[in-house]
Amino acid sequence: MAGEEESKTTSKPTSKVAPVLLVADGLNTDGSLVKNYQRGLRYAIAYFGNYGPYYIYLLGPDSEPSVREIYRKRAMSRVDSNATASAKQQIDEFLKRPNVVAEINAVLSGKGEGGLTWTQEPPVLYEDVTTNAKGREKDPIENTWGALHEYHHVFQMAHCDTKQKRTSDKHINSWMAEGMATYSSAKFMEDLGLVDFKGYMLELRKSGGNIGRPGINEFLADTKEWQLHNEDYWDKGGSAQVYYMLGAWATAYLIHVQGIDEVIVLKDWYHDIPRIGKSAAFKKHIGLSLADFYEKFDAFIRQSDDEVMQIVLQRTKERESS
Repeated sequence: MAGEEESKTTSKPTSKVAPVLLVADGLNTDGSLVKNYQRGLRYAIAYFGNYGPYYIYLLGPDSEPSVREIYRKRAMSRVDSNATASAKQQIDEFLKRPNVVAEINAVLSGKGEGGLTWTQEPPVLYEDVTTNAKGREKDPIENTWGALHEYHHVFQMAHCDTKQKRTSDKHINSWMAEGMATYSSAKFMEDLGLVDFKGYMLELRKSGGNIGRPGINEFLADTKEWQLHNEDYWDKGGSAQVYYMLGAWATAYLIHVQGIDEVIVLKDWYHDIPRIGKSAAFKKHIGLSLADFYEKFDAFIRQSDDEVMQIVLQRTKERESS
């Protein structure tokens, strides 16, 4: 039976501002949409700490006045009290932005888009926007899963200079961002009694799981030359989603093969990125240079499903018995 529990690894609060959920009219009539989102959000905050301000927008096409009022509140949350422009000018400017106008139209037409976004200038804040949350409402598992995944990104971005490119030593690579969030959200879903973590990781190899084809095996069979850390490759390639899966397995490699504590891989090393940079922080906490890690992981991931799963299971048993 699925159960809710507190994260086994708690963090000291880093913000006194609680996350804010704004839900459009026509959604959450029985309370389940917010309940199942909060199930994941609470667990993630207990693990990573409370970073914010964090605004969650669960939207839908049923009420245009409700949607427009929520976007006005969104604009208000972004007002910089130290700016030369008045609050009204800043709100009007935000609501007239082409991307915001397009997003509102997407909401009202029922298109399913969204994900995490954040500001780079004051006030710095994070937003999880779902333009059509009706799908989330009908799928409690994916609703909780998505909340876990996106909050890991909040934690990650809070420790990066997001004005820099992902190749910068002050930012993290795409595989780190998406791969570690893919790993953590699946692991936390198992902690909550909602998925089989090992089965999920195997499906990423076989079929791509809930991320989609091609899975890792199909990708590796068709692609001889690839680099996990090459941002240009993933930007230009036709299988960008594969770095989510490879990144999840890279995370599993660090935890289950290299034997690094989960909390170090998913959380602790990030704290040093602003101070000493990604490369030095990785070496300090993981004990490997990024170059050495990429070489070792490349050899590991090319093995068969049976070999990889056997190694992971064996190393896990060894750690549990030690």
